[in-house]
Amino acid sequence: MYSIPGGFNKRTAAGEKTLQKTVIERNGKNFQYWRDLWRYRGLALNLARRDITVRYKQTVIGIGWSVLGPLMNMLIMSFIFGTVAKLPSDSGVPYRIMVYAGLIPWTLFGRSLTIVSSTFLSNASLLKKVYFPRIIAPLGEVTALLIDTLISCGVLAVMMALYRYVPPFERLALLPVFLLMTVLLGFSLGMTLAPFNVKHRDLNQILPFMIQLGQYVTPVVYSYAFVMSTISPTMGIVYTLNPATGIVNAFKWCVIADNPFDMKTFLISAAWIAVLLPIGIIRFRKAERTFVDLV
Repeated sequence: MYSIPGGFNKRTAAGEKTLQKTVIERNGKNFQYWRDLWRYRGLALNLARRDITVRYKQTVIGIGWSVLGPLMNMLIMSFIFGTVAKLPSDSGVPYRIMVYAGLIPWTLFGRSLTIVSSTFLSNASLLKKVYFPRIIAPLGEVTALLIDTLISCGVLAVMMALYRYVPPFERLALLPVFLLMTVLLGFSLGMTLAPFNVKHRDLNQILPFMIQLGQYVTPVVYSYAFVMSTISPTMGIVYTLNPATGIVNAFKWCVIADNPFDMKTFLISAAWIAVLLPIGIIRFRKAERTFVDLV
């Protein structure tokens, strides 16, 4: 264990200035790292503000891209699965509303996973210069994604008004819970993969393809009930083991009145988070001590 003088100046009772010490402990064996995480919480908000500013800087429609992208995806998926394939929607809800309701949590999960898994590379210049708990960087980036998600939820509300569809208002209070679980799932899996991304840059190329593929094996743009009624029981078990299935289903349940809540898939998603989060933190903490030598 060693300490670095610095930080904010404090005054003693006699009015003298003293230096606050930042303690960096080998392998982070006790709570100092987590105390620093709380002390630097404002940095996460600053990083989130930076990401939002940089993402839409020098664009014509600015933050409007957070609306246009999901809308275009929704229109394409609705045409392919609803118009061409003629798949049924959940409980007779307008197909576009069902698709958009599925895209909101899936997009949040996919972007969280992508950003957190590449945090050592995208923030290398900052992480090499100053000390702060490295987990602050992905926390700030994921926080910025919540702004886009809130905008998407607003677009979903407008769509419901246009289609004159009345959601189950008593369930909407649970939306923040399921969005938080979505972030935790992407964050946990991203931290687990981040050390691989430092050593093997191929992950940057593979991950977008895997996320795109995952959209079609998760009930994002089609009905979960319809799929379960058409596949074998064995394939149904495999399908429900998808960690994102339960969260996407739960989000849809919040906005689609007659959509049943599937407790089994929800508990499976919660179990994935409970397993991946500690594993991800341990792997991330181990990698943050040596990543400088590799990037």
